[in-house]
Amino acid sequence: MEKPGIVVTGASGRMGRMLISQILASDKMKLVGTIERSGSEWVGRDIGDLLGRAPLGIAVTDDAVAAIAKAQAVIDFTTPRRPWLSPS
Repeated sequence: MEKPGIVVTGASGRMGRMLISQILASDKMKLVGTIERSGSEWVGRDIGDLLGRAPLGIAVTDDAVAAIAKAQAVIDFTTPRRPWLSPS
């Protein structure tokens, strides 16, 4: 049986990084994509490099549709945008 492909949203956050590390360590699932908000400095970079590992060939993307199309499951660890907390 093939391992299910997982996509993690909120890849740069503390919980997103922890989830990605756990998926990479698992023999029951595989990481197939990571998503961050448009404008994030993580977009376009290899998630392995960003986590201090060897490159994995999985670039962080802001294209949720393309990333999710490769997956059997998505773990969403994003925070809703709160404009009232943003500096003016």
